[in-house]
Amino acid sequence: MSKALKSPPAPYLKELWTKLEVLRCVVVVGLPGTGKSLLVREIAAAAAAAGRNSSLLQWDVSRESWDSHPTASALFPEIDGVTHSGIRLAMGSWVRTTVGKWFSNHAGLEQLLIVEAPHIGGRFSELSHIVDDQAEQPLAGAETLFVLVAPTKELQLTLKRQRAADMEAGQGTYESNNASPDLLDELTNSLRGPAGELGITGSTSTGYDPGLYAGLMQHVLRHRHVLLVQPDELMEVTGSVYSLGNSSERLWATEEEVSASLDPVASLSPDELLQRTDSWFRF
Repeated sequence: MSKALKSPPAPYLKELWTKLEVLRCVVVVGLPGTGKSLLVREIAAAAAAAGRNSSLLQWDVSRESWDSHPTASALFPEIDGVTHSGIRLAMGSWVRTTVGKWFSNHAGLEQLLIVEAPHIGGRFSELSHIVDDQAEQPLAGAETLFVLVAPTKELQLTLKRQRAADMEAGQGTYESNNASPDLLDELTNSLRGPAGELGITGSTSTGYDPGLYAGLMQHVLRHRHVLLVQPDELMEVTGSVYSLGNSSERLWATEEEVSASLDPVASLSPDELLQRTDSWFRF
């Protein structure tokens, strides 16, 4: 970086901010509704202030390339606000290829790749898998940091209420892609099965459990360099969390790339598709 980083926007980000100067890639991981998108924006802003350009890959934003593709939407339609398992698998294949290409095309620390990857239910969870491809070495190396966002239970409830209010107000273009509060509850409770299978226990029987969630995700991310961030207060939000400065660009899938990503999954049966996405934590 050509300039020193400014102070982090929240005390719990101090350790992350000290590491940013030597990172080429940051992957922000966590449940929907835990403040990932805002953190992505703040990382991009910090990089820009230090003289670096950034490239962004965000699950909910990248999904638009598949939502607008006629073959993808016909083969794998969204049902009750849930992205079809076929789309999730196709996007996972694409993101690994795209990350590998990015590292190949960008050397040094002038550029920063920022990825928002929920992982839950197979949403860009392929980034944590060991795969013999162009992306594996940089993803597993010290130049990449997976930031696991696990807010306190109190803050998660506040964020959930805030999301409900934002969706009711119809705020922002990309905000409309966010998971609904009901889906947030479903995704949160869906973690208990995988955690129990791995012998990870929590302190509550229902709802968001920070300990269970962090334990499960640290297992999923065991082959990567991980920093656990535990927010306990809201960061100040001005405008859309998806707004970017001039030093940031989004990486989109082309129509040809979407078509290519569908080929390996189009022949799978519905049961096979579900089995693969339900096994996002087993590898």
